[in-house]
Amino acid sequence: MVDMEEKCIIFKYKGRFAHFLKAEANTSAPTYPIPPRTVLIGLVGAILGMGKDQPQVELEDSKFAVKGKSECTHWHTSNFRKIPPPTLPYQVKRNDKGSSGAQKNTIISQEWLFKPDFTVWARLPDNYHLIFEDRIKERKWYFTPSLGLSEMIADIQYIDTIAIKPLEFGEYDIMSAIRNTEAEIDLEKTINREIAIKSIRMPREVTQERLFTHELYYIEMNSNPIPVKTSHAWKASDNNIMWL
Repeated sequence: MVDMEEKCIIFKYKGRFAHFLKAEANTSAPTYPIPPRTVLIGLVGAILGMGKDQPQVELEDSKFAVKGKSECTHWHTSNFRKIPPPTLPYQVKRNDKGSSGAQKNTIISQEWLFKPDFTVWARLPDNYHLIFEDRIKERKWYFTPSLGLSEMIADIQYIDTIAIKPLEFGEYDIMSAIRNTEAEIDLEKTINREIAIKSIRMPREVTQERLFTHELYYIEMNSNPIPVKTSHAWKASDNNIMWL
């Protein structure tokens, strides 16, 4: 039997649409191309039935790695109601005027990911690891999992539970997103392979007061492996991964 600390749960996280709102968004709403670590913490919390501010405390020590992409992105215009209309009176008279003029809406643009398809490696604290594994195997989530917005229902598919082990410092092809501070990209191999690497700032930790800590990450836009030198890689079956 594999020791709990050496186990990793692999599952698919996909759907029709996704929107992971960027922290610096204002009147427009761009999305991150992959789910940040804070989104995955919330996802696990929803599946386990945790309260609103419980996951960031109970799952603080969780480890996640993610790879994948969407087919394309699309800017969707949404009408948001800022001030709701007043409640209807108990009696309506013939000469009463409607109240729609007092209602104020705002139009914003949201960037949506089309057909997002991500593979997630998850290593949770011991007291939640087996419970989470059982829930996604049996598709018994407590709250409906979503891809950023509650209207964007996620399809969670259990793949496997595997043994993982840390790798010594060396050169590796990493399948998952990479923290900027934990690896050095092999530029020669990157150029030769024509790999499209993007550096993006994403939230990594969040407190109960909704204060976020951000870090820079490297992602490959076509979900190809990234050649790096690192001492933070893990062997996960046939893949080399790094934690978000």
